[in-house]
Amino acid sequence: MPFKSRTTRPEAGNKYYIRKSSGGYSPAIKGSPTDKDCDVLHNCVGYAIGRFHEIAQRPQMDLFDPVNAENIFANAQKHGLKTGSTPQLGALIVWQKGATLSPSDGAGHVAVVERIDPNGDILTSESGYNAKNAFWTTVRRAPFAYKDGYKLLGFVYQPNANPYREPTRALKEGMVGDDVKWMQWELAESGYLRESEIDGSFGLITLGALLAFQFKHALEVDGSCGTKTRNVLKGE
Repeated sequence: MPFKSRTTRPEAGNKYYIRKSSGGYSPAIKGSPTDKDCDVLHNCVGYAIGRFHEIAQRPQMDLFDPVNAENIFANAQKHGLKTGSTPQLGALIVWQKGATLSPSDGAGHVAVVERIDPNGDILTSESGYNAKNAFWTTVRRAPFAYKDGYKLLGFVYQPNANPYREPTRALKEGMVGDDVKWMQWELAESGYLRESEIDGSFGLITLGALLAFQFKHALEVDGSCGTKTRNVLKGE
């Protein structure tokens, strides 16, 4: 399913942001002050895990325990989710507060990546306990700092999400890099390459897979992965 960013607050009745005891899907605690329409707001964890599962369309919100924000990174790894230092659409971005992962020196913060700009900036959506607003968005520039006293732990990727950075250039035979791996990963997900062939090198095998994909999807069969081909790959 193509990714659709969220830049406005959750709608009334959206079960991903309503506690189970109130008829929703969320295991999170009530926000403070509690929002009348989505009772996990204001709360960064309540919002972020709701948004993460909403993107995956996964009503069984069992990928995280309702923990402090900074504990989500290790908790995600425990559940088998991929993590890393590179932003991806729909990923959680997690910050630690203080020197430890104990709530005694802070609970951390978590937000969701809604957009990645060509210059590497990201747009995040988020909420916060006792914050002024129940929802807001922020443009962040690498190294993606939050506030003084907070340390970036990394990103938690969506299940089955492409772990590589999406290209900002047209990819052609002979090129190498992680953006080539992005294309190869998408081709492998669509059945045109083997997982073992995701090597970051745009060679003859990758070219053949791309040409076959373009032909099958009525794209210009030119062996170049530009904007149109990328969009179709993402929509597969």
